[in-house]
Amino acid sequence: PTRRSSDLDFVDRDIRFVSVPQDPRPVPFNDLLATVRRAGIGQPTAIAVRNQPQASVQFSLGRSGTVYVDPYSNAILGVSSIRSRTFFSAVERFHRTLGAPLGSKSIGHWLVAISNLLFGALILLGVVLWVPRKRNRKALRAAIAFRTGLSGKARDWNWHNVIGIWCALPLLVISLTGVVMSFDWANVLLFRLTGSAAPGPRREVGDFGRRSRELQSGQEPNYDGVFTAAKSLNPDWRTITVNLANNPSASVSVTIDTGTGGQPQKRTQYLLNRSTGAVGKMTTFEDGSLGQRLRAFVRFGHTGEYGGWLGQVIAALASLVACVLVYTGLSLAARRFAAALRRRR
Repeated sequence: PTRRSSDLDFVDRDIRFVSVPQDPRPVPFNDLLATVRRAGIGQPTAIAVRNQPQASVQFSLGRSGTVYVDPYSNAILGVSSIRSRTFFSAVERFHRTLGAPLGSKSIGHWLVAISNLLFGALILLGVVLWVPRKRNRKALRAAIAFRTGLSGKARDWNWHNVIGIWCALPLLVISLTGVVMSFDWANVLLFRLTGSAAPGPRREVGDFGRRSRELQSGQEPNYDGVFTAAKSLNPDWRTITVNLANNPSASVSVTIDTGTGGQPQKRTQYLLNRSTGAVGKMTTFEDGSLGQRLRAFVRFGHTGEYGGWLGQVIAALASLVACVLVYTGLSLAARRFAAALRRRR
């Protein structure tokens, strides 16, 4: 899950929830799956269930979207908004590459990457300047508290210092994680510093476009049994995602998430026996190397999702007040430049 998927959840809120009948009798997952396949919307690749009686069942269609199905009436409620997906994809491309295709090493990519690196350097240098030189209570209070009645240069200086001190840490996290995602050398350096092996080429989760076609009738596992077994593994589950089996003899891959969707430290992956539901393998966040765990933090720490809703609020506020830092910094620079011109005259 990504920040964009959470935004799409809000857009699709009208089809994400259903009315629970007085005598709720959920339709078997295999029947729900057959309904989606007969609709011709696309090839389902995964089933996601939320721990809410009124939540609809989500069927991932690879990269093309998500279809929502009523678990009690077996009715297709709709497909995730294509316009919203297009909008958020465009916003993400502009944020990462100034509109160029993602993954391309275009001039937009390098402009964003270098700007982010320089911004991180400014934050580090700013910390040195923002810390008061005099170590006394009065100087410390002037550095960390907003002062009223100021105007002009004094106001800009106060705002710049106070905001810089309080937001230095989250802005530094956002900037440095962006550097790791933007530069290959920074990503490799992360693994080398932790003594971990660098990962191989990225493999998109849920991309079954080149896999074999759907299984023939009778070869598919009983997904009701799979979900029942998965729910018993962790009573605190919030979302369970089952990847559809594409091999008649392979185990079923299940992910149990107890977090908000952007917290990899709260996800556990299982391989379950397709017939008995027995656990064949369990992989937790702690099972990964230090480099892998830090790389996961890089991805979700950049957006604040790693810290849940509180982390996202902090990241959003820090990003917002960074605009004030830019304004006050430019204002102070312009005032110094104007003063230098007056002295020359």
